[in-house]
Amino acid sequence: MKIDIIHPAHYRDDGGLVQSKNLLDRLGAYLPHLGPPLMAALTPDKHEVRLVEEYLEDIDFESDADVVALSGQIMQLKRCVDISRRFRAAGKKVVLGGYLPSMLPDRVEGLFDAIVMGEGDEVWPQILEDIEQNKLKSRYRSARPPDINNLPIPRYDLIKKDRVVVYPVQATRGCPFTCEYCSIAAVFNGMYRKRPVDQIVRDVEATRSRNINFCDDNLCEDVKFSERLFTALKGAPIRWGTQTTINVARHPDLLKKARESGCVLMALGVETFSARNLADVNKTFHAVDKYAEGFRRIMDAGISPHALIIFGLPDDNAETFKRTVDYLESLKVPITQFFILTPYPGSPTGDKIWRSGSVFDTDLNHLREPYVVYKPQQLSPEELHDGWWRAVQEFYSLRSIMSRVVFRRRPLNLWVNLATNLYYWSKVKRGIHTVYFGKN
Repeated sequence: MKIDIIHPAHYRDDGGLVQSKNLLDRLGAYLPHLGPPLMAALTPDKHEVRLVEEYLEDIDFESDADVVALSGQIMQLKRCVDISRRFRAAGKKVVLGGYLPSMLPDRVEGLFDAIVMGEGDEVWPQILEDIEQNKLKSRYRSARPPDINNLPIPRYDLIKKDRVVVYPVQATRGCPFTCEYCSIAAVFNGMYRKRPVDQIVRDVEATRSRNINFCDDNLCEDVKFSERLFTALKGAPIRWGTQTTINVARHPDLLKKARESGCVLMALGVETFSARNLADVNKTFHAVDKYAEGFRRIMDAGISPHALIIFGLPDDNAETFKRTVDYLESLKVPITQFFILTPYPGSPTGDKIWRSGSVFDTDLNHLREPYVVYKPQQLSPEELHDGWWRAVQEFYSLRSIMSRVVFRRRPLNLWVNLATNLYYWSKVKRGIHTVYFGKN
């Protein structure tokens, strides 16, 4: 069979698609999701596979594919349904996987020929066999956590390469923590697994690229495992980034090994500088009074910390936005991504907000920035939206960029950080949030 594996885009309010196809957008780096090339590698050799990233290219609805597999997030619900409708009308079998069916199975069942809840590694070949035998079921879920000790090399050759690609490599899967706002915790429920180090190195080498994104949710929590991995990568001609917690700053030897193995950035889910907020979302393993020291230790190791901040938690008020930006600027944190608290159905925080009756915008396609869909405790929805956007604008102003990135006592990955900041500045000037491809 011929199989198209598609990662859909999402809609703008005017009904158009958010895409990134113009020349200016191609100046930014592209971090592909791991799911599509991994599913392609898990597809039996007798089938022909193509990957489509709709944020970068248009879907061919005249495709000769027999099967269309979609990997969807909640904000892509409407687009996934529309794609399914068109392909099913043309006689294709459409399968939906990803966080969308894992968190909202009852909402999407029946709109696709089949949905996959949870990890699809072991059920995907079975789905294809069931299609061939005309025995396709409406729902699939792995009976046990899939074995990730012998995964194939993802099909990196199928990834679109019209701009700088930062290739996804997975070392761990899941996260040991259960932060209540987090969709990762909602799906994996504290399950955290590590892959064999030699297979991780194999995948890094298979990318044939300097640019690696360890697309883990929390790479460095198992210190001994991380040390083995970084030792194995030492001297490799790569530069890499990942996501982890600021707990990594407690381990200076680990930071040193990470830098020696090519680490240039670590995205840190610090979320907030309020201890009350951390307690509210069950993130008490973080200590707010240790943040400044943690950021400095990471920067002293030559690694750029990328702070991930959420606005809209219970303790946030009108002063939170400026106070947060001022604090980050005082520490000269080179990159920050600012988010609005999103009440994902299926997560404890999301379900609590929905049950409280404070959600006034029930359009699931709005579960993303720049939308505020609920009434925060100490802010109006308008105050949350406007404060969030002012924080983005202020942090990525030329004044702030010069202060944080250029005029600092010791340069820190100067050219990479400066290029990233200026690219984000250009997006913000066009009204585009830094993490998205186009204007809503």
